[in-house]
Amino acid sequence: MRMNMKSITRSLAVIAITIATISMVSCKKGDTGPAGPAGPAGPQGPQGPVGPTGQSGNGTVMQFIYADQGAIDLTGAAPNNNKFGLLINASDDTLVNAAWFAYLYKDGAWYGVPGAGENDASNYSFSYGYISNALDTAVFLVSRSSGPGEIYDAFKVVRILIDQTATNSTGGSGNRTRGLPNIDFRNYEEVKKYYNLQ
Repeated sequence: MRMNMKSITRSLAVIAITIATISMVSCKKGDTGPAGPAGPAGPQGPQGPVGPTGQSGNGTVMQFIYADQGAIDLTGAAPNNNKFGLLINASDDTLVNAAWFAYLYKDGAWYGVPGAGENDASNYSFSYGYISNALDTAVFLVSRSSGPGEIYDAFKVVRILIDQTATNSTGGSGNRTRGLPNIDFRNYEEVKKYYNLQ
């Protein structure tokens, strides 16, 4: 029996359509396979703004610490490069109704600011205030007022809430600050012991 070319072509077309139809009818969506391996880690993003590394204390006494984020270099030329600033979230009533004390740290010793730094070679002042147009953000600033300056490892601000407005910097013994105990606030170890700070 001889088949002509038209018949063969038609038969092949019918077979192809039948196979395609059977394949489409018998196909179904399979189950989701397991997750693939994790890809390589991406590059590290840019470093965020510097802030205090931690805080401790209680509702009345709080300390803000800047450390482990690079040296505090107070050896630069005045008027701009002989300063160090720290931003702290503080509401207006907190800033006004608290006594604020600042300390610089180097080689196991804390230096009360305002006052002399390491080896009495330089003197530092301390000021603070609100940043204009920044809600509840205060800046605390240490400035070198004399001497060559030093490089410090940490900066700490201790906030003590009081009932009345008190001295706004490390002013010495309690008889010079209202509503505070009679301790030497220039000596951080004494403050730490009295308020049980870490």
